[in-house]
Amino acid sequence: MSKYSSKTETGKCVFCEIALGNKTPQGNGKYWESEKYIAWLSPFPNTEGFTVVIPKKHYTSDVLKMPDNELSDFIIEVKNISKLLLEYFPNVGRIGLIMEGTGIDHAHIKLIPMHGTEHMKRNVWKQYSSNKDDYYEEYKGFLSSHDGPKADFDKISELANKLKELKLSKL
Repeated sequence: MSKYSSKTETGKCVFCEIALGNKTPQGNGKYWESEKYIAWLSPFPNTEGFTVVIPKKHYTSDVLKMPDNELSDFIIEVKNISKLLLEYFPNVGRIGLIMEGTGIDHAHIKLIPMHGTEHMKRNVWKQYSSNKDDYYEEYKGFLSSHDGPKADFDKISELANKLKELKLSKL
């Protein structure tokens, strides 16, 4: 069961209604609005500053299907919003972004401040690793960037070759 509805009571896209000003994001966390985009703090954050960014125009939630020029503009806007988050949070040196789009069928990008990475503001790079090694055969309703268990290199090579063949067949 989802924590929120993707549609309004009348069956309209909830993000479109927010874009039109007919609905307020839960928690009233809107802090960015431009001619084409809106950003607000997630009402269900897994870290402080977790942000949802949408285009005001409706596109399907598969962001990579947006027209190239619109996707490019969207990414640049997200970059500018990220700069604001970086400036606000002294302990955040990097912002993660996710373009998952399985909760609401309206293009959106999630921005996740990576607290504890303030050294990156000084261009001091540090390698991070997790103690998780989960591997998912199917989508579980979330994305994760941690490393999984070591893969079979023969399988990697086989898959890479199949992808190269597919790419060549499209030329």
